[in-house]
Amino acid sequence: MSAINMNWLASAEGESLVHHFYVNSSKKRRFYGILERPSLPTSIEEVTYKIFMIGRSGVGKTSVVGKLAGTLESNNYTETNGIRKTNVFWPVKIWDKIVLIKLQFWDTSENSIKKYSHILSACKDKVDAMCSVFSFDDASSFNDIPYLMNTMTATKEKPANIVIGTKFKPWSSCVIDDAQIKEFEDKWKVKVIKIDASKSSIRSEMFDCSYQLNAICNILWNRDKEFISKLMGQS
Repeated sequence: MSAINMNWLASAEGESLVHHFYVNSSKKRRFYGILERPSLPTSIEEVTYKIFMIGRSGVGKTSVVGKLAGTLESNNYTETNGIRKTNVFWPVKIWDKIVLIKLQFWDTSENSIKKYSHILSACKDKVDAMCSVFSFDDASSFNDIPYLMNTMTATKEKPANIVIGTKFKPWSSCVIDDAQIKEFEDKWKVKVIKIDASKSSIRSEMFDCSYQLNAICNILWNRDKEFISKLMGQS
């Protein structure tokens, strides 16, 4: 059972905080620099996690981060050069307390890893989670996931495993079907998070990715629940 209230953002209390994440009254989410954070009450504890995005080129790693950050503006593919770091602040309700989760997404490309020897070690250093990304339109990218999970998680930090499937369209057939996803989840004990970065927003776009962000935070909570419980008990 999840300690995180997955529907809390839609409550009156959750919606009362949403405006802190937007630029004035627009539907555009605020971009936060290295030293910035939402103007929430200082009594709300902040927990930071570093997440390394891995997967084949072109599966949509950068688009996923853009969708989760509320900064996705174009679906035109451009390979990431070097390392792109994106901060995503997300409020969650754990039991009876609000916690601000700061997700630091580290995104790079296969070519950058091959070209610059320091990039892979920098991305894996003190990482909290490896996020393996595949496309529902590309069977080979899905078949790569177990290999990526095995090779990338061999670090002293023992990062959590997050798996995201992009280009998921429930109203049409996909190359990867439900039976394959269930078999994978049962074998690897990892819940596949499905997302369609191209989906347009009808209301505040935070609600379009709230399930995915809550699911990511829940995986990280399960890894560090003892630490977070102590943090919450101290405040």
